[in-house]
Amino acid sequence: MVIVSFSSFDSTFTYPLAFFSYIAGGFGTNINKQLQAITNETGIKGSAMNVSNMIELIKRYDTCNYNHSTIREIFSVGRQILHSDFK
Repeated sequence: MVIVSFSSFDSTFTYPLAFFSYIAGGFGTNINKQLQAITNETGIKGSAMNVSNMIELIKRYDTCNYNHSTIREIFSVGRQILHSDFK
């Protein structure tokens, strides 16, 4: 598996990929194992989030004062993101 860095597309971009995430209507029971396998292979933490939770995250964005650090923490959780992960 290859997760390329942004520098592969733009040589002036020097920041490494911070996380990866899958957004879908739902996931199988082994999604967390699949995410862990990708993290083990690439060293990049990731997540999966269902669409309902993504909509909820967007709704809460302003009222919860999420910042870059909070969003990065949520999307780097290393497993499926749950509603309870929103602070």
